[in-house]
Amino acid sequence: MKIDQNGWEYYDKLPDGFRLATMDDFHVRGKKNVGMLYLIQRGDQQYFEVHYIREFTRSINLKPFLDHEMVFVINQ
Repeated sequence: MKIDQNGWEYYDKLPDGFRLATMDDFHVRGKKNVGMLYLIQRGDQQYFEVHYIREFTRSINLKPFLDHEMVFVINQ
């Protein structure tokens, strides 16, 4: 993991053990999986921003990224 000039954590390639995410990955038994790490790929670049599910994270904000296959989670 690296840190960019703005203090954001990122990877310059998709780390081993990650896969494309689905909306179901962000919930455990119907509850939001707060604290879960996920990556968002920026455009078609090999740049993957690190994000975490927070109490205020909303699915409506993640859906466009999921629809474009830009969200990755650790393969369980």
